[in-house]
Amino acid sequence: MTNLRARLGGKRRPLLLLLAVALVFLSSLLSYAFTRPAPDGPKPTLGVMTTLPLQWSEGGVEADLAEDAQPHPAFARLGQSYDVQPLDDLRDLAGRRMLLLAQPRALSPAELVQLDGWVRKGGRILILADPALQWGSLYPLGDKRRPLFTSMLSPLFTHWGLELVLPIADAEPMAIRKIGKLSIRTQTPGEWLKINRGGSARCALEQGGLLADCKIGKGRALLLADADLLDTVYWEGRGMRMLTGGDEFGNLAWVEALLARLDESDSLSGDFVGHSG
Repeated sequence: MTNLRARLGGKRRPLLLLLAVALVFLSSLLSYAFTRPAPDGPKPTLGVMTTLPLQWSEGGVEADLAEDAQPHPAFARLGQSYDVQPLDDLRDLAGRRMLLLAQPRALSPAELVQLDGWVRKGGRILILADPALQWGSLYPLGDKRRPLFTSMLSPLFTHWGLELVLPIADAEPMAIRKIGKLSIRTQTPGEWLKINRGGSARCALEQGGLLADCKIGKGRALLLADADLLDTVYWEGRGMRMLTGGDEFGNLAWVEALLARLDESDSLSGDFVGHSG
């Protein structure tokens, strides 16, 4: 009997050792699972200033508080990748790294100076500036609640050595452009022109002047001469799918690509006029 117990005890030792090793491994695995960082970290912050009805509709407070109220699809799409924070003013940009200004309100001279200084210190900004906005509105022309018909940031653009113009052509105002693999659809897009007025930025013009990529001090600005391309009538809906054979035009995909581009290297394409500030 004693020999039998000894033999059984000898067989248990390797099993107990194996069980102990397995428990240690399982404990380490659980510890890693609970302490490792989440695969999807916090979204980068994106400050947004606009007169377009992106976050809030034009239906007033009652419409915005309705149970089925939804932000504009473009706003919701940006929210998938960014912590979108609407801005009422630009007095405090400390701690911010990236901004989106989509046909914003007119800025005071002090705000323009502050915005320019923020970019020069390393800020990144995407500006959608439309010379002739066609965005539909519930409010009549002249009503302050309408989105601005034309961009009011000319002093800033002039300071950076650029001028926003509306090309006069015989072509239809509706425009479809091929940008890489994307088809962009909008209406009455503008164009950037370089002006020799001692601009304090180095800007490269792309897409026939539709886009300007500017190095400003330590920062960077991408300027898009159009804001209508955010409107759903140009990229969303059954009619668009029938026209293109796809789900939509690539308007928002391009805007997302431009925002991602702001986080890339500071290298700019093309030739430059002006000097760094």
